[in-house]
Amino acid sequence: MKGDDSKRHVKIIVPLEQDEDGYPPVGAERLWALPIGEGRYQLDNIPFFARNLAWGDVVSAVPEEGAEEGVLRFDQVLQSSGHSTFRILVHDEPQVSELCELVERLGCDTERSHLPRLVAIDIPPGVPLAVVRQALSPGVSQERWEYEEACIGQPEVE
Repeated sequence: MKGDDSKRHVKIIVPLEQDEDGYPPVGAERLWALPIGEGRYQLDNIPFFARNLAWGDVVSAVPEEGAEEGVLRFDQVLQSSGHSTFRILVHDEPQVSELCELVERLGCDTERSHLPRLVAIDIPPGVPLAVVRQALSPGVSQERWEYEEACIGQPEVE
């Protein structure tokens, strides 16, 4: 959670579709969000498994039937934040810190998953995707990690 006003946060459940290999390892992801009125919420953490969602996106959500108060079900993205989400699977757990430092130096934020080798990266609009890809490339070619571009929220710059 990137924000610090935890009293106002709600949880939004995003249903996930698992592939034939059982990925992602959960059937739904719970994301923190801030209510901004009229059934609209601004996401306040980096998704680990949900696709096409990024920190700061404005989404609609409805109360989740049978859930505790403050838990909602994702409906749709209403407005992109312009942020992008990459997910990185680090093959050797001790290198997770090195990876986080690398992308944070570029101006990105990171969140570590409950899965020790999985890192979610928030790429703000001011950080070119090409720069992040270039920084990640040596680790991919050396088979230290692999990554997925889960949400591209900013225009690609040639």
